[in-house]
Amino acid sequence: MSNEPEESKLPPIPEDIAEASKTAGREYTLIGGDGKEYGLKAAVEVREWIAEGRLNAQSQIKPQGKEEWVQLDSLLEFAADLNPQAVAPLPPLTPISPPSAPVAPVYAPLPTFAPPTTQSTNGFAITGMILGILSILATYPCCGIPFNILGLIFSAVALAQIKANPQQQGKGMAIAGLICSILSMLLIGILLALGVAIGIANP
Repeated sequence: MSNEPEESKLPPIPEDIAEASKTAGREYTLIGGDGKEYGLKAAVEVREWIAEGRLNAQSQIKPQGKEEWVQLDSLLEFAADLNPQAVAPLPPLTPISPPSAPVAPVYAPLPTFAPPTTQSTNGFAITGMILGILSILATYPCCGIPFNILGLIFSAVALAQIKANPQQQGKGMAIAGLICSILSMLLIGILLALGVAIGIANP
């Protein structure tokens, strides 16, 4: 086995840096825009001519030590000077804000409808009116009893219930039954008074 140390493996040098290291200190012969040949110029002077517009990508140039003329854009060391936009720095990245949480849709509440109220007629009012009418019709021969008494009771109960619950109907019927029952009792009183008077007049 060999005891010689292994050579460290270095990363490859980028092409543009390697080319720049090779061309450091190199001078160039130029053919200007006026068609004249100019002697050896340093790279700095060549860049100044490019900036002044005296040289362009098609200008002829010959590096020192070379025999052939080449176009200026074929030399990598002047690529950035001929096309500054190609190496322009990228614009700063704007931070992207995280997506906001989705907002739940808001719905308007549905209208509520109250069920229609049904107005019922009080049953005691109907019964009181019927009994009141019967008490008048039955004044003779039974003096309206017991229809007038029951009509009076049912009509009074109906009026009390309707007062407690105004949604109920039948107040008029209860009043009519109450009046009929009272009239029936008044008729009984009148008839009794007439009978007594006749009995006194004819002993």
